[in-house]
Amino acid sequence: MKTRLLSAVIGIPLAIGLIILGAYFPIVIDISLAAIGIMCIVEGLSAKKLDKKVTMFIPCTLFCLLFFLFYSNRLLCVCIVFAYIVALYLSMVFNHEHLVFHDLSFAMTITTMCSLGIWSIVYMYDQRKSVVGLFYVVISLAIPWVADGGAYFGGSALGKHKLCPKISPKKTVEGAVTGIIAGTVIPLIAGVIFKQFFFAPELSVNYLSFALIGLLGSLISILGDLSFSLIKRSCNIKDYGSLIPGHGGMLDRFDSVIFTAPLIMILDMVLPIVQ
Repeated sequence: MKTRLLSAVIGIPLAIGLIILGAYFPIVIDISLAAIGIMCIVEGLSAKKLDKKVTMFIPCTLFCLLFFLFYSNRLLCVCIVFAYIVALYLSMVFNHEHLVFHDLSFAMTITTMCSLGIWSIVYMYDQRKSVVGLFYVVISLAIPWVADGGAYFGGSALGKHKLCPKISPKKTVEGAVTGIIAGTVIPLIAGVIFKQFFFAPELSVNYLSFALIGLLGSLISILGDLSFSLIKRSCNIKDYGSLIPGHGGMLDRFDSVIFTAPLIMILDMVLPIVQ
């Protein structure tokens, strides 16, 4: 508990500092998120020791970097995806005695999930590169993290019924409900703060959409958490890394974000959230 709180005390101001810095230097947000995406991929590959396979490690990390840099160029993006797939299959063919299809599919799944999940935040930010863009960065991180924190403390205080004991023994139904409530409320709070202090006066916000995004985002964040927990269990590891004391690695902290951010991006396209 103390280690988790200490990490939060250090990590939250750091995240806020990067977001504030990004308001003046937008490239900071893009670089930071690209670095996080690559770190998540490296930790995911290391779960099966595929980070030691250079011919698989390089295409996976390079794909993430190039996709983040050139996603706005449709033709180049298609070329990057095609080259990535070819590189992985070439790696498997020329190293078939040491690499099997299961390794390739694992690497491709981890790389795609981490890249597209974190890229969703970059996309929402780059569409505006303004205070509104920063707002989407904030809620993409806040919804899953607050939901996870609410589930942790709610489960510790009220938890009696196990949610998925064979996947994550410590998670409870009561904790999940507490987390969903917390995750639903946080975008409303963020919306009020941004509307009051940061948004331009002519911008209107739809608080009903905020609540819906918080609710659906919190629900799918549970799926993200459980999915990556199942991957860890299949790889016989406790955490993806030890970068963040009390939390594990970068992927342990961003597992639910990887599922939540794309949903927020999709909802942003169809709902009148900030206009």
